[in-house]
Amino acid sequence: MGRWAAALVLGVSAHAAPVTVTHGTLTVTYTDPRDRAHLGLVFRTWAQATADLKALGLSVRPVQLTAASSATDFARLTGEPASIAASTRGQTITTQRLGALAGRGLLASTIRHEGFHTAQPPGLPRWLAEGLARLFSGETTGDSAEPTGLTALSGAQLDARLLGRVPGQAGAAYREATRRAKALVARVGWKGALGGK
Repeated sequence: MGRWAAALVLGVSAHAAPVTVTHGTLTVTYTDPRDRAHLGLVFRTWAQATADLKALGLSVRPVQLTAASSATDFARLTGEPASIAASTRGQTITTQRLGALAGRGLLASTIRHEGFHTAQPPGLPRWLAEGLARLFSGETTGDSAEPTGLTALSGAQLDARLLGRVPGQAGAAYREATRRAKALVARVGWKGALGGK
């Protein structure tokens, strides 16, 4: 812990130059100096997520996390809507500002969710990857129990809904993906679900 803490003290700039800090398999780059206050939670969450991923038999490789300086910067960096928390491509995670996620109580679950995506087996259907990531992150505790209205959709149709990110429909699509993933895990266990069965 001392190694990355020391880097923080040396790296923060009054001009908001990018600061990069590495701890274990995670390297975090941020530009908003206020994000420094959240690095401890990020690295603790990552360490636990790494242990949990390994317990599931998944490989954890080095990951780069870039915290955007604003919602507009996030949209520019990712091409994703400014309303989502994070985006992962391969071993690279891009998030909203760490402080913005922490302020909404989403920082730890976002780190776990995106961490799952960096380690998930290739070839998982999108609905299954998203549902398992939501289960792994613990973010499902806030899900509504009301029906999603999407139970008749095929896996491919649900994938399309998830990719479309249509305002007002995305929440139901994510809840339906989670409902299906949870049922699969109950039936075949995590390792079976990770095999895409």
